[in-house]
Amino acid sequence: MKTLKQTIKNISNTTGEFKDRALEQDFQTYILQESINHSRRYVLAFGIVFLLFILPDYFFVKNIDKLPAILIIRVLFLLISIYYNLRVTYVKNSLYSFSTVYELVSIVVFWAVFSLYTQPNITIHHQILIIFILAIFFTIPNSFLNKLTLTFLLTFGFFYIAAKRGVFLLSSCGWDICSLTIIILIFCSLIVKNINKLQRIQFIDTQALERLSSTDALTGALNRRKYDQDLKKEIARALRYRLPLSGIMLDLDNFKEINDEYGHLAGDRILVQLSSHIRTLIRENDQIYRWGGEEFIIILPNTRLKAAEQLANRIRSFLQKVDFSPVSQVTCSFGVASWNEHETEDSFTKQLDQLLYQAKKKGKDCIVSDNQRKV
Repeated sequence: MKTLKQTIKNISNTTGEFKDRALEQDFQTYILQESINHSRRYVLAFGIVFLLFILPDYFFVKNIDKLPAILIIRVLFLLISIYYNLRVTYVKNSLYSFSTVYELVSIVVFWAVFSLYTQPNITIHHQILIIFILAIFFTIPNSFLNKLTLTFLLTFGFFYIAAKRGVFLLSSCGWDICSLTIIILIFCSLIVKNINKLQRIQFIDTQALERLSSTDALTGALNRRKYDQDLKKEIARALRYRLPLSGIMLDLDNFKEINDEYGHLAGDRILVQLSSHIRTLIRENDQIYRWGGEEFIIILPNTRLKAAEQLANRIRSFLQKVDFSPVSQVTCSFGVASWNEHETEDSFTKQLDQLLYQAKKKGKDCIVSDNQRKV
């Protein structure tokens, strides 16, 4: 309950978006692919439907000479919608800006068609206005403030053109249409704000569940399941971009004797300290995983063997100076390997395990790398 209250507190009451920009950016990245997939379908359908309105245009446009111009505008809008559909997957870092430009073009197109009518039918064009408002609010990914600004701009332009053309003078329900539009804008704004809020609460809950399912409860290091997932991704990345990839497997020496002499609670505290200290020594994009018992693995993306050996040596030297009370000194054995393109995840992990085993056989508190030498 406390977590839910903290999450809600971090969400704006005005927009339903995170107050923290970094957190909002993480959310946008999380929901990005789903938003793009939906918007592509909707935008294409929107362009086709807009083109099909040429059929009522044929019956309602009084000046038939303007029909070709209206048709050209509708076809151009369909082409723009197709362009959005094809390009949106390539503008992930500027999705909102790309969507805003598309929506602005949509608004101008709507105004242009509406202006070409000699005697516009306010009821029919108001229905088209509502379709545009709903499309902006619910089908195209954008920030809440952008959606609000664009829909109010669209609505203002519609009623300005209608007033200039004297449409309301020809209609007995002009003010009713104005009132209905305002109600729809307010209603859509409230719905979108609440959807935003619920989506972000779900995002935080999903992150929390992901952390629980991928983190070792005792040490705070990532677990074996997460290691399997991450190693697969890092190997694919290294293969695709031809990047180096290395790993370190380490084992706490004489851990059974420590448990027997000082108890399992003391052993657990040492494991927690060990994991915590190692996290301070590795880079932000490096990850430490609890492999099992007192064994840990570190994945080192974009790292060559020599740099991995140096890190293992730095960890080894650091641990020798740390106070692990009640134990006077804690040491570790290390296996260090660099992945090559012929290895699978299993063979790479097996190699690390074999190198660690050799380090144990050579007297512990040492480092053995895949060039088979003792450091």
